[in-house]
Amino acid sequence: MFAMFSMAYSANAQYNVEGHKFFDNWSVGVEGGITTNAHDWNTPNGAIFGINLTKAVTPVVSFELGVGAGVNNNYNWLKVKSPNVIDNLNAIVSTKLNLMNWFCGYKGAPRFFEVQARGGFGYQRWFFPSEWINGENNNDLSRPVAKFGFDFDFNLGESKAWTVSLRPAVVMNLTNDPVGTGYFTGCVYADKCEAYGHHVVGQVTAGVTYHFKTSNGTHHFATVKPQVVTETVEKIVEKPVEKIVEKVVEKKVATGSSIYVVEFEQNKANLSNTAKATLDQIANGTTVIIDAYASPEGAKSYNQKLSQKRADAVKGYLENKGVKVADAKAHGAESKSSQRIVYVRIK
Repeated sequence: MFAMFSMAYSANAQYNVEGHKFFDNWSVGVEGGITTNAHDWNTPNGAIFGINLTKAVTPVVSFELGVGAGVNNNYNWLKVKSPNVIDNLNAIVSTKLNLMNWFCGYKGAPRFFEVQARGGFGYQRWFFPSEWINGENNNDLSRPVAKFGFDFDFNLGESKAWTVSLRPAVVMNLTNDPVGTGYFTGCVYADKCEAYGHHVVGQVTAGVTYHFKTSNGTHHFATVKPQVVTETVEKIVEKPVEKIVEKVVEKKVATGSSIYVVEFEQNKANLSNTAKATLDQIANGTTVIIDAYASPEGAKSYNQKLSQKRADAVKGYLENKGVKVADAKAHGAESKSSQRIVYVRIK
């Protein structure tokens, strides 16, 4: 169970979903059905009913607390009908794995039909007539149990707020207390104790579940577009893949213009021949102001550094040819429409 949970939780890491706060994805349901001794199917059936509280932590993994009771089904263990109407109470905590979402992926909403595997452990308290057990002062028995099975779910409605389920399962008594030992040492009515060694019962229940609304406005997890992490973007910009480098044709401004525009390639700060030709149009002795920018693909801090490198490259080239630079400012990427441009303005 632990291995299955770990694998499912890892598989779910690929999903980028919203609606996973603590109070999101809770549901409550009721169920009822029949149970019978799995070793002797001729044993008469008894009835069971219960209520379940479920918390989904991912589209694959959820946890469920089920509290239930058995009606006239003590004989599933003993082959004899107990005179008590409520024969046992139980509480079982289970892990549920949505096999459809695990293997086929989560599409942003529950499918109409889904299959979930479940497994868990709990505690049962049984109520016996005191005269059945010789020398016992109490008239009840308690035992740890394990429950495993499948949920065949039908998610109804456009909002998928309701689920109708068919739930076959097996319940195992973990005490391993055969006839003639433990609680039943000296059993007065041997015929009532002969089947106590049958430690497995089968169950089939049907249930209805309501899924409470989540913080995303739906009754389930909702998918969102992946958000790029700043550090990841910065690494990509620092070492760009060659095939995504965009070649930009530099704009040449006519001689005599008061503003000269120089464009750069993506993630570059070196001057191309076209850029140098544009800057060569500025006469020696002219005083200019430089404003450098970057495109918005990278992180804010990286764009600021990149635009500063571009400003320094233009400033150094102009000063080497006798142009005075009054100011050189780096602006980074000021908006989503910001470009890889340096403006040189005649002062």
